[in-house]
Amino acid sequence: MSNLAEKDAYDAGVAAYGRGDYTETIACWAPAAAAGDVEAAYQLGLMYGNGTGVPQDFPQALKLFTIAAESGHAEAEYSVGVLYGVGLGIERDVAEAAYWYTKAAAQGHTAALCNLAGLYETGQGVTQDYLKAVELYGEAAERGNVIAVFNLGVMTENGVGFAQDYVRAIEFYRVAADSGLAAAQYNLGVLLAQGLGASPDAEQARRWFGLAAAQGHKLAAENLNILNQAAS
Repeated sequence: MSNLAEKDAYDAGVAAYGRGDYTETIACWAPAAAAGDVEAAYQLGLMYGNGTGVPQDFPQALKLFTIAAESGHAEAEYSVGVLYGVGLGIERDVAEAAYWYTKAAAQGHTAALCNLAGLYETGQGVTQDYLKAVELYGEAAERGNVIAVFNLGVMTENGVGFAQDYVRAIEFYRVAADSGLAAAQYNLGVLLAQGLGASPDAEQARRWFGLAAAQGHKLAAENLNILNQAAS
C-alpha cells in the first residue's frame, strides 16, 4: 500500500468512525496498520482496548500499540506502558512499563512523566530515587498534570524528596484542589483544620472538605461532619 493509499484508508476510517460505522472503520484501518500506518495502528489499538465496535481484546490492543510504539508514537508508548504496568493483555511487568513510560516521557508525554515518577518514588521496576521522582513530577506539573502537582504536595508534606514543608505542601494542594482534584481538596482541608502550614481555619477546611465530599470522598465527608458537629 502506497503512502497516499495509506492516508486515504486512514482518512476513510476516520470518516467511518465519525458516523459510528465501526465495521467500516476497522476495514479501513486494519490493512493500513498492517502496511505500516502508525496512527491507524494506534487508533485501532484504542478500539480493541476500549471494546469499541469489537469485543474488548487487550492482547490485540497491546499488539497494535506496540507496532505504533516501535515507530516512536508517544501515545502508543504510554499505552504499552499502561498495559504492562497493570497487566492487561500480558503478564504484569513493571520494568517493561518503566521502559515504555521513559520513551514516552522523553517526548514530553505528561501522563507518562507522572507514572514514571510514581515508579521512581516507590521503586517499582526501577531503582527507587526520590530526587528523580521529584524531577519527573515537576516536569509533568509544569505541563499541567494535576496528579503530579498533588503528588508533589504529598511528598512535601511527608518530607520525601524534600525537607518537610507544610507551607509548600499547601501551595501544591491548593493548585490541585482548584483544579477539582478531590484528594487534594481533602488533604488541603486536613492541613487547614490542623493549622499545619497556616493558621487553623475551620471555615476554609469545611469548604474544602465539602467540595471533596461532593465528589464522593468518604474521609472528607467524615471530617466535614466532625467540623459541623463541633460548630453546632
